[in-house]
Amino acid sequence: MAKVVFDGKKEAERMASFLEESERVLGKSLVILQCDGRSEESTYVRLKREMGERLGAMISVQFAPSKDKLKGMLEGLNTDETLDGILVQLPVIGADRQELDQFLSSIKLGKDVDGLNPKSRFIPAAIRAVERLVDIFKITEDDRVAVVGSKGTLGSRLIKRLKDIKVLAEGFDIGDDLIKLNDFDVIISATGDGGLIKGEMVMDGFTGIDLGFPKGDFSPEAIGKASLITPVPGGVGPMTIVALYENLADA
Repeated sequence: MAKVVFDGKKEAERMASFLEESERVLGKSLVILQCDGRSEESTYVRLKREMGERLGAMISVQFAPSKDKLKGMLEGLNTDETLDGILVQLPVIGADRQELDQFLSSIKLGKDVDGLNPKSRFIPAAIRAVERLVDIFKITEDDRVAVVGSKGTLGSRLIKRLKDIKVLAEGFDIGDDLIKLNDFDVIISATGDGGLIKGEMVMDGFTGIDLGFPKGDFSPEAIGKASLITPVPGGVGPMTIVALYENLADA
């Protein structure tokens, strides 16, 4: 096993306690749209709702049974002046990449608290969590950093944000020669392709930040070679949930 498995739940609790004490989320309103075709809350949606309720926000979970229904729901929510935030919980049933981008781009900029509209003023919640880890792990411009999944919605934004905070990262995607990851001190992966990164692809003592869901992008063999790793579940995910509400506080 990795020498240090980072406890994201503990860090998320620190973040949540600070936000709770500040009362900055108290009374804010958020609609979470679950779009996977189910009519009951997924685990991730439930955790987001529960965190919002703890922080004093008014949370409504609504279900979009189809992509056509989602379009109409977004149009209505965008014009609701009483609403502070809208979150489209991925995946969206039946939507291809182009359609997904259209949905995310249609969210009113002031309400896009998940930061997934490319023009959003909000930093995506997952990227806020990674920024915090860059600080905690003391990752600097001297470290060789790779982002796997760099062409995805999250990965492409992450590379740009890392550059803003003076961390230069090289992008890789599924289908690239990932054996080249052997040259990198830090690997951040956001593909959602469980176990994609194998043991032979990483150097001994690397740092891994795993944004893959639900199974994690790093194989057990790769995790075993890490000096520091964020697990799935229990790593970046809990921090991302609180980071969402840091954005809502600013809405």
